[in-house]
Amino acid sequence: HTRLPPKSRIYLWDYSDGDITKVRDNYFEFKGNVKAVLYILSSDDDPLYFEFKRILQDVPCQMTTKDLVLRKYDLPSDKMHLYFNSVLNLVCGLLGKMGVRPWLLSEELKGDLYVGVDTRPGKVATFTLIDNVGDYIGEARRPVRGSKVERDIMRDTIIQLIMENLRIIPRDRPIHLIVHRDGDVYPDEEQGLEEAISSLRQRKLEVSLTLVSIRESTPYRIFKCDDSNLAPCPPGVFVKLSRHMGLLASAGWPLIKQGLARPLLLEVIRNDRPDYDLQDIVREIYYLSFLHWEGIVKKLKMPITIKYADEYAVFAEKEIDIIGPPL
Repeated sequence: HTRLPPKSRIYLWDYSDGDITKVRDNYFEFKGNVKAVLYILSSDDDPLYFEFKRILQDVPCQMTTKDLVLRKYDLPSDKMHLYFNSVLNLVCGLLGKMGVRPWLLSEELKGDLYVGVDTRPGKVATFTLIDNVGDYIGEARRPVRGSKVERDIMRDTIIQLIMENLRIIPRDRPIHLIVHRDGDVYPDEEQGLEEAISSLRQRKLEVSLTLVSIRESTPYRIFKCDDSNLAPCPPGVFVKLSRHMGLLASAGWPLIKQGLARPLLLEVIRNDRPDYDLQDIVREIYYLSFLHWEGIVKKLKMPITIKYADEYAVFAEKEIDIIGPPL
């Protein structure tokens, strides 16, 4: 169970006209007693967003806007559920950053470690690590020259992530490492993963690899054919295109009332485990797409491996080293 602190432990620090000096001074004066911060901005694109993130990077913090706060007074009664859903997402986001798990998997995933990889071309590559019960473990970031992760960077980062987390991996059998790459997988990245596996083998750690490319920008849409009529598909639908490729609708009707969900294009680049087939890969990506707090009515939902890596890249690009999951 989770309980909010009493009102005597909740403090309000105001700011106006873009001047956050008072907030900054209060935070650094009472930093040792601040457990989390919720800050209210004027809009979604408020330039103070990243300034707050920079100041508060050592403490879990969650952003909302004044529009959400005032929404309660603007919506008709039959639309009030939209407000409550927004508040629920907001609270789940803050609690998630504080280490609370609002969502649980019904059973363990088949792999041992799940790594998400994303890049900001010419700037930074981010890696996030999830375990087989969906817990967020940590992240790493590295500078890159282009769109791909260089071979040595991929090798060294994967080795570091595994060696720093030996306590959560099995020692009596090969480690099953599953890597989700946002977008295309480059030959240098595959080579870097192979070199990481070889290096770990020299340290008496056997690793089997499953490497999956996950593309969110695709021209495809999935429909349900009902009595010769085309209708939006429900979430969880998978269309198999080949032995190694398919489309996954991670969102859909009836959660999405207008428009069509955008499916993910999944391609298995390498799979060392015959007991971990395409159906297993797709199912787990679908499960992982529900473990972050983002609103359920989004037209596209990425698994947390990629979603966290993508969000970290935004902050890493601005040299903001935030604490906890980045959403």
